Amino acid sequence: MRRSFRGRLSGQWPARAAMLAGLAFMVWGETAHQGAAGLHGAQLRTSIALTVASVAWFAWAVIGPRGNGPALRAAIACTGLAGSALLFVHPQPAVYWFTFWASVDAGTVFSRREGTVLIGGCCGVLLTGYLFGYGDALATFSAVTFVAYLVGRNHRLHADRAEQARLLAEQTVLASERQAQAATLTERGRIARELHDVLGHSLTALSLQLEAADAALEFADDPDQARRHLARARTLARSGQEEAVAAVRTLGDGEVAVQELIEGLVEAFRHDTGASVEWSLRGDAWPLPADSALAIYRAVQESLTNARKHAPGADVRVSLDYLDDGLAVEVTNGAARARVTDTVGGGYGLSAMRERVRLAGGTVTSGSTENGWRVHARVGR
Repeated sequence: MRRSFRGRLSGQWPARAAMLAGLAFMVWGETAHQGAAGLHGAQLRTSIALTVASVAWFAWAVIGPRGNGPALRAAIACTGLAGSALLFVHPQPAVYWFTFWASVDAGTVFSRREGTVLIGGCCGVLLTGYLFGYGDALATFSAVTFVAYLVGRNHRLHADRAEQARLLAEQTVLASERQAQAATLTERGRIARELHDVLGHSLTALSLQLEAADAALEFADDPDQARRHLARARTLARSGQEEAVAAVRTLGDGEVAVQELIEGLVEAFRHDTGASVEWSLRGDAWPLPADSALAIYRAVQESLTNARKHAPGADVRVSLDYLDDGLAVEVTNGAARARVTDTVGGGYGLSAMRERVRLAGGTVTSGSTENGWRVHARVGR
């Protein structure tokens, strides 16, 4: 803080030196006139006004000359009023700079109310001198004083606008940085959800194949069948890894061919379970944002996973409808035709499915039918 203050003071020395040189010029210009200053009558009034104006100007130079403190404002006001009084008693252009520069700084430093009062006082003194016949130049001095105040006021408004623009630019940069951070966090959340679902689905399928291999060895004593299940488990592990990579890549691409993804799910379900799956597609396909498409894809994936766990062997129907105002998918399954075994849970479940679709601006409804289960999901276009 001390260094900053000293630096600020040292930066004002050129302006301070210029003010002191100007003071010397004005005092010399006034006293150089024969009989302008003295100790009697009008000369005494001139001497007093010149002394007060000079002392106030000197205080202004020493305290400031730039700033906005009370002492500085008092020095500026005293300089302007004393300079106007000096012109009243002895209207010489050489000493007009007292009033002129005080008026400029009043517009720059003072509030509008304070500046109006000071300029009104200065102009009032000058116009009074003009009306009492102390010199026609006083009217000109009064007009120039008012213009000088307007110049200072305009400079202050320009500086205020520049400062506001700087602050706005800083706030814009800060808002952009925060927006970028929020986008990064959102993207990380999307990737986390995708990877969680991929791993959950893959682990469920792996669990089914490993349990089937165990059952083939324990109950059927069929090593060949067990090896087939283990081979399928290895395939599922590789496909899970590939699907995780594809999910991250898909998020970056921005658009998803959801129809092809769902067809792949249906085909894999048929191959893994041997169940009958009816697949239907209605409407003309149109591009879908990644969030919406992946929400529909995960809804179908979770529904098929649940059908495989809770209704093994049941017939399944998957329908995808491209509507004018959105995309809808429905997955239904009948009653189980094989023994239901306890398996490791997959994905997030129905609650997470609803949340994912909700975040994409859609809805999910689910419930039992006469002989099975139905899930319906929809997102807007």
